[in-house]
Amino acid sequence: MQRYLMNFDTKRMETRRTECLVIGSGVAGLTAACQLARHGHHVLLVVRDTLQDSNTSKAQGGIAAALGKDDNPQLHLEDTLVAGAGLSNESVSRMVVTEGPEEIRWLAENGAEFDRNEDGSLALGREGCHGRQRIVHSHGDATGAEVARALNDMAAKEPNIRTMEGCYVVDLLTHRGRCYGVTALWHGRKICLRAEHTVLAAGGLGRLFQHTTNPDGATGSGLAMALRAGAALADMEFVQFHPTALALPGCPNFLISEAVRGAGAHLLDLEGRRFMPGYHPMAELAPRDVVARCIFREMTRAEASHIWLDARHIEKVTEKFPMIAATCRDYGIDMAKDLIPIAPAAHYMMGGIHTDIWGRTDIEGLYACGEAACTGLQGANRLASNSLLEGLVFGRRVAVIIGKTRLPQAEAGLRWREESLAEEKQGEVQADIAQSRQLMSRYLGIVRSEEDLAAGEEKLRRLASVYAGCSADSPAELDLHAALTCGALMFRGARRRKESRGAHYRADYPEKDEAFAQHFGDQCRVNEEAGEPEEENTAATAVLAWGLA
Repeated sequence: MQRYLMNFDTKRMETRRTECLVIGSGVAGLTAACQLARHGHHVLLVVRDTLQDSNTSKAQGGIAAALGKDDNPQLHLEDTLVAGAGLSNESVSRMVVTEGPEEIRWLAENGAEFDRNEDGSLALGREGCHGRQRIVHSHGDATGAEVARALNDMAAKEPNIRTMEGCYVVDLLTHRGRCYGVTALWHGRKICLRAEHTVLAAGGLGRLFQHTTNPDGATGSGLAMALRAGAALADMEFVQFHPTALALPGCPNFLISEAVRGAGAHLLDLEGRRFMPGYHPMAELAPRDVVARCIFREMTRAEASHIWLDARHIEKVTEKFPMIAATCRDYGIDMAKDLIPIAPAAHYMMGGIHTDIWGRTDIEGLYACGEAACTGLQGANRLASNSLLEGLVFGRRVAVIIGKTRLPQAEAGLRWREESLAEEKQGEVQADIAQSRQLMSRYLGIVRSEEDLAAGEEKLRRLASVYAGCSADSPAELDLHAALTCGALMFRGARRRKESRGAHYRADYPEKDEAFAQHFGDQCRVNEEAGEPEEENTAATAVLAWGLA
């Protein structure tokens, strides 16, 4: 695996320096940036598109926190562990659910507007696999947009935060096990961003699939660059498919929030029969992996591209879910009168960059939080509305540990150079991106098998061979490299895990096997024998297994 993706020489590049570099404008990145700035640290916040483009801003569901009178963190912990199917780390999960309520209060105190009851208390909803009403919402189904607004407003008021929009981060700059910043493309030119501390909060990889609820920037680029730099990635076989994305020709995969089912909506087959009670005692509120597989089976049985979501019997449904109702209306559907065509879509990556309980990675000076990180909370299947919660908790924790960490000064003359990459490419990048998405969806979807996984892995390997040793100097080329890198790890992980657990289901190994009750990971060994970063261009891949603690 090539260490860097583009030819560069930091001696000749525009260079910007900062104390803390934060990559990503979702809940985790913005929380880390705001918390760092409020404690006197200087932050450069870098985003690929605009500050408003993130998975957070599109999140309709809410934030899970034990705030109800009949609820407590222990009950939230138990639900998290059940959903995680034996792979959620109990100590990490306990920490997150215990600290969660304070994060909600922090947001509210800083301008976030949450839905409330007439007495002023928070209006709490319920979603799949939750035993209590503990989901905090904003404007019905626009929680993510409100959280993003509040955090962006906070960031805009912080004099210690500078932002760079439209900046595509390419690679992490490392030397002797320490990260010193990144290379990036900004307004068509190569730049170097030097930092004492680098926080990767670049999101997930839903865009590796044909059908996804994720925004365009969710390409796995942060995970791929961390792997090339020598960080460990874990649990890459676990991708959550959201059960209910709007399924209409020409319509983007718009998410129909789990809160709609929490309010009482039913799933119907094409004949109008409700089917979930026959699959699981929690029916439509079963864990997401269960619901997605049941929908997939019903679609396969009927040879159909969708099934129905019925919300017609929910009182004032369009008032409770105004954003969903408005989008449905745009496509000729009245939630109060019509059945909604839905199908599963790639939604969330449980795996990612392996971190400790403070968001630290294997590389000194590099931290990860949000969907890009594998903290041990999500396990084999994320509990609904635990993602925004995790971003808040770990965004703050990363800021706290950076405040307590004093790294030695970088060598004054440290420089990086990569000049060995071929500039000429043989492939058609956009066509190959489309092909990689087809491969991932066809061979690494909701239901998997050794035959499909082996075939898909070989097809992806052949596609990757076309670009081996080539530079990547455009966002499209970099997205393709990320897809090929992350896809290879996902196929490897899915073939390695010969069982069914959480979001990973194998038709040839349909049962859970306790021999696989562990976390598998991948890590590149970066060669630094010569001691100079400009010679860090060879790597060997190793497979690791560990328990997240």
